[in-house]
Amino acid sequence: MVIKVGDKVRVRSVRDRGQESISALVGKEAVVLARRVVDGSGIGYILEFPDRSRHWFFESELEAL
Repeated sequence: MVIKVGDKVRVRSVRDRGQESISALVGKEAVVLARRVVDGSGIGYILEFPDRSRHWFFESELEAL
């Protein structure tokens, strides 16, 4: 899967981060604002949701639309 800045994505799952507010974003659509390296080897993305909130997710948690 190739996700680029500006792409629209859907959150398909969330690794356990201990926050219900993040888990509530599963199924929601957002726009990719930036990429970032996480955990030293993985790729993550900073997303902006329609309510203008911003959160980051691992690539494996997203699906491109």
